Amino acid sequence: MTAERHSAASVKKGKKTWRWAIVIAMVCVGGLILYRSWASTEKRSASQRVARGDIPVQVAPLTRQPMTYSLVANGDISPLMQVDLSPKVSGYLEKISVQIGDSVRQGQVIAQIDRAEFLQKVREVEAKVAQAKAAADEIEAGTRSEDIRQAEEAVKQAQSRYDNAKAQRERMEALYNRQIISKKDFDNADTECAVCDAQLSANQEKLKQLKEGARREVREGSRAKLKEMEAILAQEQIRLQNTQITAPFAGEIVKRNVDSGALVSPSTPVVTLIHLETLKVVANVLEKDVGLITSGMKAKILTEAYPGKPFEGTVVRINKALDLATRTLQAEINIPNPGHLLKPGMFAKIEMVLKANPNALTIPKEAVLKEGGKEFVFAVEGNQAFRKPVVTGIEHERVIEIVEGVKEGDKIVVRGQESLKDRSTIRIVEGS
Repeated sequence: MTAERHSAASVKKGKKTWRWAIVIAMVCVGGLILYRSWASTEKRSASQRVARGDIPVQVAPLTRQPMTYSLVANGDISPLMQVDLSPKVSGYLEKISVQIGDSVRQGQVIAQIDRAEFLQKVREVEAKVAQAKAAADEIEAGTRSEDIRQAEEAVKQAQSRYDNAKAQRERMEALYNRQIISKKDFDNADTECAVCDAQLSANQEKLKQLKEGARREVREGSRAKLKEMEAILAQEQIRLQNTQITAPFAGEIVKRNVDSGALVSPSTPVVTLIHLETLKVVANVLEKDVGLITSGMKAKILTEAYPGKPFEGTVVRINKALDLATRTLQAEINIPNPGHLLKPGMFAKIEMVLKANPNALTIPKEAVLKEGGKEFVFAVEGNQAFRKPVVTGIEHERVIEIVEGVKEGDKIVVRGQESLKDRSTIRIVEGS
């Protein structure tokens, strides 16, 4: 009996559970139907509002504020001038008078090569110059009167011998014609007369040359020889002077590669000299900014070594061609460094203002839309939004400069403008 009552209770309890499950299922289905009906109603309502042109937007006025457009680049600081000093002649290094870190002035002797052989060569050529000069001076001075007198005496003697030989020839010819002497005797007299005639002519020509002086080509030849020797002497003197290695500019010694006694040549760098009073850094300018940079612009230089101390530089040189690999243009910036705080090799951050407007008309950047390469905004008049083309200028963070298209005081759509068309009816809503 008890088992029957327990079985009946179980059946009753199962029926009750099923009834609750059915009720819950019906509630869920009803809720889903109500939600879909509400969502559909809201969607139709929103569609109807859009169809009527009632588009919710947020607006903001144009404001005035200073705007700047800056170039930010990185670069390595380098010395304005740097040179490896090498000798111009070969030889043994007699002395090197600087160490790493020494400051030198322009023209200061850095090192000296043994000059004994070079000095001896100069003295030899000086002697040859003196000889050539004496010879040229003698030719230019002309013939001495004693030489002319001696030549005149020689001409007289030759004339006398010729006259005697001529008279002897005439007598021998008469005797030969009368067949008193032989042909050989006549030939001897004739030959003697010819020899005396030649000697007379030679002495007369010598006297003429002595009276006229040296020929022009002889004088020019002597002067040319003197100039040649003087040129050789100048060359040897330069070689002697080149045994000294001097500083071409004032600066600091940063490398010393050899010591005294070393054999050096023009291919041997003895020391490295840099100029520290002015340093330089190269900024790579993007192609779009090439038209904005000019010589004389100021630049701010920041370094990790002096984070709170900016240095001022000036653009002094601008390359004429872009680097094809990076499409950038190199601009050289000089940085005065009187205290030598900056060191070559430091990493630098470069900031340079390319454009500035202290009273720019600005709006948020998201308000500007683009279509077909042209920019435009939606300006609010009453409850309508009008599409207006604009010309923009400097961009900075979240705002942009408006150069043309709208005026100060206009209200510009900054949210919801993607859904607008020209002359759309709007509804302004508040929001940040």
